[in-house]
Amino acid sequence: VCIDLRIPLFLVGKPGSSKSLAKDVVKNAMRGDLSNRNLFKRLKQVHMVSYQCSPLSTAEGIISTFDQCQKMQRENDLEKFVACVVLDEVGLAEDSPRLPLKALHPLLDDGTAGADVKDEDEDDQDE
Repeated sequence: VCIDLRIPLFLVGKPGSSKSLAKDVVKNAMRGDLSNRNLFKRLKQVHMVSYQCSPLSTAEGIISTFDQCQKMQRENDLEKFVACVVLDEVGLAEDSPRLPLKALHPLLDDGTAGADVKDEDEDDQDE
């Protein structure tokens, strides 16, 4: 339901707690009119775009993933389609000295990348 209504959802759990399985079940069920069950036919078709987080993650990488979803949504009927960003292993990005997760604040608050999101490497080049 969160995906259908475009409400951010954080699925958190220990390794082996079936987070990926839950994602795959949703992906396979939410196929819009192509779904096997009538319940899911009433929901939008979901397209998931994954970003594999790591200690090398950057704000630009995360923003680019959200931009991909935004582009897909512009090209499709929003009554029948929703693009969804999946941040895999988001805990690994917490270790990045570039602080890429700060990019999520404006993306989740108002759906934009915000004016003040810059990669730490850009700051180094400015000096």
